[in-house]
Amino acid sequence: MLEQGSSIGLEIWATIITVVIVIAAIIIGWHVRNHSSKSRKVPILICLCLASVSMVGYAFLGTPNFTYKANTLVHPIDEFSGLSADEVNQQRIKAIQAKIIEDKQDGELWYALGNAYMYTNAFEEAVISFDYARRLSIDPQANIYSALATALYYKNGQRITADIQQLLDRALVLDTNNFPALTLLGSEYFMSARYQKAIDTWVQILDSEHPDADRVALITAINRAKKMM
Repeated sequence: MLEQGSSIGLEIWATIITVVIVIAAIIIGWHVRNHSSKSRKVPILICLCLASVSMVGYAFLGTPNFTYKANTLVHPIDEFSGLSADEVNQQRIKAIQAKIIEDKQDGELWYALGNAYMYTNAFEEAVISFDYARRLSIDPQANIYSALATALYYKNGQRITADIQQLLDRALVLDTNNFPALTLLGSEYFMSARYQKAIDTWVQILDSEHPDADRVALITAINRAKKMM
């Protein structure tokens, strides 16, 4: 488990991610409410947001040497000069794959690969990678179940199936206030116009006083959901 002091940068990222997710969820909820269900296609913003949550969440799963391993997968910035974000991510995927060839039993590498696939919307590949990470972990923690659930959620067309719900339930058994799981559920509830459930979920995040949660954004979303009931 990474020490809290080493996660300051990740906390900043998580705060930004929370704000974007809540705002995006409001926009999607409005779209669902005012358009036919046939048009319920989630924009890429939501995909990226939840992928980001998955990435941030895994920071709390790593062993002490994870930071070192992660750093070995990141090329110097100047090597990415002139490349698009997608090209940069493809380079990282190749780097992680090369590491996995050297050690196929490293669950952390499989998890990193899953996150990289999420950024390219390769959800099927992300599911496979996250599942390997889960199976290779002696004691999988809540965030790994949340990540797998998120990948499956998008692979299955933004629907929470029985399998996905089981993964989320498992995450919440291990951690009642698991931030990625609650974030996914809150967004799903809002998108499907189950506003009271969305409110209850966001209130739970507020009550948990999770350091990565943006209270102002959550309160704004809660008030917005109340107006739409």
